[in-house]
Amino acid sequence: MLVIFLIIVKTNAQEQSLYTLTTSTATYTDLENAISINNGQIWGNNDFNPIQVPFSFKIAEETISTFAFEQDNFTFSSEQSDNKYDLEVSGIVALDKNFAVGGLSHSPVSYKVEGTEGSRILKIEVKNAGSEDELTEKGTNNLFINFQIWIYETSNIIEYRYGNTNITAQDLPLFQEDDAILIAIIDKNDDYDCYLHGNPLTPDFTQLFDGAGTESEIDSYVMSSFPANGTVYRFTPSTTAGTEQFNKTQFSIYPNPVTSMLNISLEKMDVTDYIITDMTGKTIQKGTFKTLENTIEVGDLSSGMYGIKIGNTTQKFLKK
Repeated sequence: MLVIFLIIVKTNAQEQSLYTLTTSTATYTDLENAISINNGQIWGNNDFNPIQVPFSFKIAEETISTFAFEQDNFTFSSEQSDNKYDLEVSGIVALDKNFAVGGLSHSPVSYKVEGTEGSRILKIEVKNAGSEDELTEKGTNNLFINFQIWIYETSNIIEYRYGNTNITAQDLPLFQEDDAILIAIIDKNDDYDCYLHGNPLTPDFTQLFDGAGTESEIDSYVMSSFPANGTVYRFTPSTTAGTEQFNKTQFSIYPNPVTSMLNISLEKMDVTDYIITDMTGKTIQKGTFKTLENTIEVGDLSSGMYGIKIGNTTQKFLKK
């Protein structure tokens, strides 16, 4: 596989980090000779039986025993703690393309295991899935997505891989009343959640621990568009979770929400350049700080959510 570009996006403003995120591109290939999960059954609001993970694997440092296709996404479960993790890949409410018609499935769900013991990969695929929002709101069934999840033995790496889709920016209003384009790993116990958000080519990566984050903050952690064909998001477990391994730029902002003047307090002057972006990743403002205590005029910004990036750390603020 030819990797076209590689971008490391580091965690922001958290004392711990369980994963690093790598964004790359690679040729998307449908699974061949895979084992069917739905066995020709139409899906949309139904759960399928759990399947044993064929090797030792961990999510967020927790041993996973089974995975299941539930509703429209994949849930990974731990027998030790009875906890579950949702791997939110598509970001839309997906359903079988034949859901409204009946008969046999037109959106197969399957998996296969490749490789030799010690370096196996569990590959899971949803093929040619439609959108419930399109069917409900417009009565049409034209949109489609293809994606895979790859689970790596030994390294505990997780990859989200995206195939062909016809979803464009014009379709985004269909998804706004749900979770918009949500791509994440969600812990059902709220001990650990991570979100990709912003530009799908260079997404920000936010990790939350112990239920951190307000509802409005979490609602803002969405993608500005659907990932293009060939996009790969790789979650690599951190080797020293809970340490300052990334040498993160430490700063605080207030007030948040803000009306006109945003205060920024730096911990030290090792990094002084800043960039303010909107939720599409577009640069709105940039500059350089000369002191530890600083103020930025944001009164001219339109109301909405923005990010301020200093060094390798991004924090979000809401402009009223």
